[in-house]
Amino acid sequence: MSLAKKISEDVKSALKGGDKKKLSIARYIYSELKNFLIKENLDRNVFKLSDENVIKIIKTQLKQKKESLEFASQAKAQSKIDDLEFDINYLNNFLPILMDDDSTKKIIFDHIKENNLENKDFGKIMGFLKQNYNNKIDMNLAAKIIKHIFKE
Repeated sequence: MSLAKKISEDVKSALKGGDKKKLSIARYIYSELKNFLIKENLDRNVFKLSDENVIKIIKTQLKQKKESLEFASQAKAQSKIDDLEFDINYLNNFLPILMDDDSTKKIIFDHIKENNLENKDFGKIMGFLKQNYNNKIDMNLAAKIIKHIFKE
């Protein structure tokens, strides 16, 4: 089942089950998928969206929710924190499981050694990772690892 279809099913099941929190976030993501179609001037059928596009949209929303969570934590708004944590957990269910830190380090380290890359080649390394390991490794973690390797 495609991710867009799964989100649609979540909206329906939350409606039937009366789960207001799940309904809220599922509807929100579904509307973001529709907004993406409109913005990209694509066919309005959400189910034709590739899982890769859905993941991209979910990652964007996840980033926004995490930023909001930081502000809510600073403001000590517990009900908002609870809602955002629920949303973040829900969104994480749609993302592929990422490689662990050690595997990510090994891939980066091997690529740097095999190609004799230097600090100035940061963009080339990130490009390689995006092309070959997109949605398999955490790119933020990869960037930190690369910076750390060249700091030594």
